Amino acid sequence: MDLTRGVGAALMAQIGGGVWHPVLMVDLDWPSGRVRAHSGVGAISWASATWSGVGKYGEVSIPEEAANGLPSDFSLSLVCDLPDLASYADAVIRGRPGTVYLGATTAPGGNLLVGNPVALASGTMDGLVLTLDAQDGVQLYRLTVSMTTGPSYRSASAIVHSHEDQSRKYPGDTAGLRLIGAMSRARTTLWPEP
Repeated sequence: MDLTRGVGAALMAQIGGGVWHPVLMVDLDWPSGRVRAHSGVGAISWASATWSGVGKYGEVSIPEEAANGLPSDFSLSLVCDLPDLASYADAVIRGRPGTVYLGATTAPGGNLLVGNPVALASGTMDGLVLTLDAQDGVQLYRLTVSMTTGPSYRSASAIVHSHEDQSRKYPGDTAGLRLIGAMSRARTTLWPEP
């Protein structure tokens, strides 16, 4: 089985070539306007947009893959010594979409992409936390956005399926209604027979 996630030939060749220069790219639908950032420095142009580099000040926690239908959480953080970062902590972000991409550049910390990045994780923003830390006498601000990949399979599906549900989807179909009636008229079989 080949799980390539739709990785383009150029990016796949770069990844499979031994030495490659990864870059993470984050796209958030922030209330005041789209936020597009990448793990390097400088600017990267991709998908008709400019992605700003956050370098060592950014942190991404990607969820592990799960086949059990449970939503996975992941987080995105920005850490710096700028008090202006605190002004973003009051943004109303719940339910807004975001995506994390993996790409490759032509050089370490470069700004020229090899092929098209591929989506690693996407979901909706769920929470926003600002924490303050001191490191070597410097006040650091950490703004963390928590994201969830979506509802579980169980909550996304209907628990019951009624005749009305069937009629909405398949007008004129009476098999379900007749089956329900037949079940109520069926003779109960006792095992073993008395």
